[in-house]
Amino acid sequence: MNTPLIIPTLILVLTACSPTPTTNPNSPITIPVTTLPQEVIPTTDIQPTPTVISVNTSGSLWLQVLSPQDEAVVTTAQMDVIGLAPAAAVITINDDILIVGADGQFKTTVSLDEGPNLIEIIASDVNGNETSLLLTVTYEP
Repeated sequence: MNTPLIIPTLILVLTACSPTPTTNPNSPITIPVTTLPQEVIPTTDIQPTPTVISVNTSGSLWLQVLSPQDEAVVTTAQMDVIGLAPAAAVITINDDILIVGADGQFKTTVSLDEGPNLIEIIASDVNGNETSLLLTVTYEP
């Protein structure tokens, strides 16, 4: 004797119970805008797969350091400090003063003493805004 096969079917209907939002056609629409770059594209001067340390303060002034990493331990007495900031910003790295180029990049070489070294990076603009980072790099020959 053949028994018929019954497959139960469940139909679920969901209904939204919230009110339909209304908008005032005369009210302004606010769209957030950021001045940070959407993508960091390394060039031949920038080391591959950098760890980005970033600070964003003072409105349109921002600072990104691609190299070195904070608390890095290195075996060479000199290292490159590489980063990004708005074009024409003034960057001070310890005693070096740099102007960020039109491409938004900055780079300088710093000498390291044996043991821990503090690297202070300050970005400033013509409006008097300022942001900074303090990194520690240890040189072990």
